[in-house]
Amino acid sequence: MHPSKHPNLSARRLPMWLIVLAALAITVPVQAGVPDQHADAIKAAADREAQTNDLMSPAHSGLSREERHAALLDRASTSDTVPVIVRFRESTMTEGLTLPERQSLSRAKRTRALAALGLHDERDRTGARVKSFERLDGFAMRASARDIARLINDPEVLEVVEDAAYSPAVLDSMPLIGAAADGSMAGYTGAGQTIAILDTGVDKDHPMLVGKVVSEACYSTSSPRYGVYSLCPDAVTSSTAVDSARPCDSDLWGSGCDHGTHVAGIAAGDDGLHVGAAKDAQVIAIQVYSGFSASACGGAPCVMAYTSDIIKGLERVQALRESYTIAAANLSLGGGSYTEPCDGDPSKPAIDSLRAAGIATVVASGNSGYVNALAAPACVSSAISVGATCDDAGVYCAAQDAVADYSNSADFLSLLAPGSLITSSVPGGDYASWHGTSMAAPHVAGAWAVLKEAYPTAGVDPLLAAFRDSGKAVTDSDNGFTISRIQAAEAIAALSAGELPGDDGDEPTTPPAPPEAPVLSAPTNVSTSGFTANWNAVPDAAGYRLDVSLRSDFRRLVRGYDDLDVGAATSQAVSGLRPYRTYYVRVRAYNAAGISVSSTPQSVTTSSFTSFGVAALVGAARSVPRPAARQHTTP
Repeated sequence: MHPSKHPNLSARRLPMWLIVLAALAITVPVQAGVPDQHADAIKAAADREAQTNDLMSPAHSGLSREERHAALLDRASTSDTVPVIVRFRESTMTEGLTLPERQSLSRAKRTRALAALGLHDERDRTGARVKSFERLDGFAMRASARDIARLINDPEVLEVVEDAAYSPAVLDSMPLIGAAADGSMAGYTGAGQTIAILDTGVDKDHPMLVGKVVSEACYSTSSPRYGVYSLCPDAVTSSTAVDSARPCDSDLWGSGCDHGTHVAGIAAGDDGLHVGAAKDAQVIAIQVYSGFSASACGGAPCVMAYTSDIIKGLERVQALRESYTIAAANLSLGGGSYTEPCDGDPSKPAIDSLRAAGIATVVASGNSGYVNALAAPACVSSAISVGATCDDAGVYCAAQDAVADYSNSADFLSLLAPGSLITSSVPGGDYASWHGTSMAAPHVAGAWAVLKEAYPTAGVDPLLAAFRDSGKAVTDSDNGFTISRIQAAEAIAALSAGELPGDDGDEPTTPPAPPEAPVLSAPTNVSTSGFTANWNAVPDAAGYRLDVSLRSDFRRLVRGYDDLDVGAATSQAVSGLRPYRTYYVRVRAYNAAGISVSSTPQSVTTSSFTSFGVAALVGAARSVPRPAARQHTTP
């Protein structure tokens, strides 16, 4: 969003090409001191920004609900349909209800709202399936101006908002935030903690990330009529199967496909040379982006994330919190400009739910250079918004720890972290050095996991206070705001010393370690359609997860047996298979500290039909009495 479109906003005094480049949170690698070498990339980014602004919601901070609805109707009048999120009014009927009961009520309201529009079968006017949510009382769809007007007047509807599409907004920076030579912070490394990366997918085979990805999911939008394509496997719009969060193809969709792998490396990577903020933490990879065609994206294909898919990704994190110890969810994305907290954003209920569960939602502040505004969803008051500093003087910073020229800032910004010239992983085993608040946010997400290792029962509020009170005070010279740049080791020391309000000064506790991998024994009860998988009980395991695949690399999983949670059982009957086929099975153990590596796989071949069985079937077929010959009579 260009500052010229919002006279009430101020941008840092930096070249327009830099503002435009930074506004695309798809971070273009730029070497410090030589920005002119990237003139072609900068021009392409500027051209793309001019087009992608049309896909992003305008900033409506400070407008009333009626004014926001009027702006949405005005936008819808220039197109046959626009993507929207419909939120229902809260009802006292939901008090004390279970989640399934609340979902049932929400489903009934959705059915009534769609029926009032003349829509049925859970599909919108384009034929696409309406998106439902686990916890948000509402739904998402493409709607015409007439649909929006009717929804606004529906007594059960609280608000209709545009489903905004956001661009993806040895690490030398690690010593600045408190890492020792071995990558630990006050002796902690994030062990037993998990970080959710909601981004463009993660290359889990990269040396920095091997063995770290413990769960995957994908939520993506498919609207080919509008040049929008799902990036999930097989073009489905949602998946939680293994390999669901593989990064998209950069040859097809541009460099944004590399973004999630770079972010994951900063948060939790470790190849022995390049070390992330929480080098022993695990990763939940959730792909939330969609592919936009060249015509929809300004001359070159690109990737952006709809708010509705981001919400579904956050709801997946909530659903996994019983299986993994999740410290934080990282969102290195965003758009728009908000001069005050944007608590009307539809992502807030999901962010609130995670915060109530002790999980921080860490969000990049945005790269447009605003000095009094943040992008959404960083502007949500319950999110942990992160701006960027430099780890050394360079093209974007006057000095070490100065706020980067591209970084959005405001008086309600939560924290600062290094974000310039950060070296991390990119798909294919490569490395790149990038700038952006997209790089600053995972520093905080990783450091958050380190503090959660030291204080596993601490909520979001005391940990945020620890980072703020122990961090290095950095004053932004462009607005005079002083914000803390994180120092994880100092934050742990402050918590241990009881220097924070409400903290008792106890020594940090050590969480339990993830369990060992189970050992599979030979499958039993092998039949034409299944078998029983068996494994040993693992000490300290709370449960087990099973995979069955048609391939030894587990890239073709059997439906129903992809990351199947079998609870505390040490055997599982597998059924519905084909005869005389070879299958592969593996199992993992989990507890509150995390999940084990996979067991050594076992292979099993289902039985074929025996000759006796075939003969019996043939004989049985022949023994069926023929129907009596039809009698013909002459009239």
